[in-house]
Amino acid sequence: MNPTWVQHLLVLGTLLGAGYTSADTAGSWCYEDPKCGPETWAALPQGHCNGTRKSPINIITPAAVHNPHLGVVSLAGYGDAGKLTSMENKGTTVYVHLADGLRLSAQGLPATYTAKSFHLHWGQGAAQPGSEHLINYKSFSMELHIVHTKNNLSMTDALKDPEGIAVLAFFLQATAHARPSHYWDSFTQHLKKVALKGEDTDLDGSFSLRELLGSVDLTRYYRYHGSLTTPNCDEVVVWTVFPDPILVPPGVVSAFPSILSSTDSDTGPRLQNNYRPLQSLGDRQVQASAALRVAPSSSSTPRPAALIPMLISTAAIAWHL
Repeated sequence: MNPTWVQHLLVLGTLLGAGYTSADTAGSWCYEDPKCGPETWAALPQGHCNGTRKSPINIITPAAVHNPHLGVVSLAGYGDAGKLTSMENKGTTVYVHLADGLRLSAQGLPATYTAKSFHLHWGQGAAQPGSEHLINYKSFSMELHIVHTKNNLSMTDALKDPEGIAVLAFFLQATAHARPSHYWDSFTQHLKKVALKGEDTDLDGSFSLRELLGSVDLTRYYRYHGSLTTPNCDEVVVWTVFPDPILVPPGVVSAFPSILSSTDSDTGPRLQNNYRPLQSLGDRQVQASAALRVAPSSSSTPRPAALIPMLISTAAIAWHL
């Protein structure tokens, strides 16, 4: 055989073995192993994880630019539970496939976007938060990402458009004061059927996306341009981040790391801490919707740790006086 062909076959075999596609490098990256964790993503071939428009970010609310033209986000078809077709353990997250018909439109978006899937990020349960985005350095228990493509493009084609993907990001916050949620309880019951990496299950229509979102105010959000938060980290995402969290009982949050495995073995490591570290905002601008100027979000209060530098500075001034 021609040596050149042998070389091509070896390269092809390597790529297939690593699971490469234009939108997925599953198998070549991870979260917690230093050999394949986020610190190594920038070196991945064909990737964009070392770009200048990376996500997630810490959103500083006083620095956000108020945009009076950013009104309510319109979600069509989100109440149809039949659109949630199946659930899959990817080894890096739990992934829900969506049938066509869920559409997103809003001021500031260049087109109508169609929902393709949604997934979540988490830490180690209610005591160890794992949201990707932060609000004034505050993290939340979990983060839900609903992924849409512009004008119903395929994911492959959407990755070629600088605004090809729109992601809606919702926080989940565990609290003992949250009302029981039949919909989230049903979601976590399905996790048992996909406990191991590679397992999938059909969904039974017991919950819709709108029911999972609860009473989140769709007029209150932040908007910025960034990237996917997993390799290949393509910088093609218009992010809409809702600061007011979905309140859930602690058992909902603890179910994810306790049930799901990151491998195809029930003795393998738990699927936990599947969030990318914060990335630099750089010279990008975060916009705040019109409604955010009316009443500040309760979730925008800085963490005590964020106030320490200010307290130290104040004490130093007082000492010199």
